[in-house]
Amino acid sequence: MISTPTLSSKFLHLKYLHISLIGNEAISPDYDYLSLVSFLEASPRLETFILEVRQPYMEHESVIRNASQLRRLPQQRHTSLKSVTIVGFCSAKSLVELTCHIVENATSLEHLTLDTSHGCQSSGGCSVNIPRRMYYMESGALEAASRYMCIPMGEDIMMETVKARLAIGLHVMRKVPSRVVLNVVEPCSRCYGVEDLDDVEDLDA
Repeated sequence: MISTPTLSSKFLHLKYLHISLIGNEAISPDYDYLSLVSFLEASPRLETFILEVRQPYMEHESVIRNASQLRRLPQQRHTSLKSVTIVGFCSAKSLVELTCHIVENATSLEHLTLDTSHGCQSSGGCSVNIPRRMYYMESGALEAASRYMCIPMGEDIMMETVKARLAIGLHVMRKVPSRVVLNVVEPCSRCYGVEDLDDVEDLDA
C-alpha cells in the first residue's frame, strides 16, 4: 500500500493503538506516513499511539535531501492523545510531516518519544518498551531479538540515525510545546562508534 485510505468507520472507544509497519512486507519506500492521521481522526478518545517502522534499506524521500515545504493538513484537534512513540523514526519526509502534525494538533500531548535507534537497545538500555523487537539479519531475514540483546545495525541504518536526529532538530524540536516531554532515543555505543557521527557533515553535501 502506498498510503492508508481514509477510514469511514469510527473507533469511538479506542484508547491504545500500536501499528507496526514491516519493510518489504507492509510498506514500500513511497509509503505516505502522513496518511496515518486518518487513524487519529477516527479515534477521538485515543490516548496512546505507538508506531513501529522496520525497513531493511533506507530508500525513502529524506527531508534532509528535499528541503521543499512540508505538507500541512487542515487543522484537526486530537484532544485525548497524551503519549506518542515512534520506533524507527527516520528522516522520511512524510514521517516528519506526521510527527509535526501530531505535535501541532494533539492539545493534550504529554510525552513524545522518537526512537532513532530502531529499537536496537536491550531492556538494560534506554530504548522504549515495545512488546517484541525485530531486526533484519545480513541475509535479509527478519528475526526477533531477545530481551537482553542489542539489535545489530547495518551501515545504512546507522547513517539514517544521524539524518533522523538532524530532521528532529530542524523540523520537530522547535514545534514541541514546553509542556511536552520530548525523549529522543539514540543508538548506544555498542551499536556503532562515535566516529560515525562525524559523517553528519557529509549529509548536506
